[in-house]
Amino acid sequence: MVIKLLAKKIATEYEKIVVKEKELNEIKILALEVKGYRELNIAEALGIEVVTVKYYKRKIVEKLRLENIKEAVINAIKL
Repeated sequence: MVIKLLAKKIATEYEKIVVKEKELNEIKILALEVKGYRELNIAEALGIEVVTVKYYKRKIVEKLRLENIKEAVINAIKL
């Protein structure tokens, strides 16, 4: 449920673009960050490398024009 809400919000934020696989991974990672998962746990849960998790986290921060992933988590919780 959280992932669907985040997907809807992010799609709206980015001028209602079609959500692609990369965006879905970003949404999943942000949702797991909200739940308090660490990078290693996120990587294991999604079947990807930790370096890939770090990449997606950086992309989330850039897209939302924030300073760090903590700000993204706070904004996601406010949804």
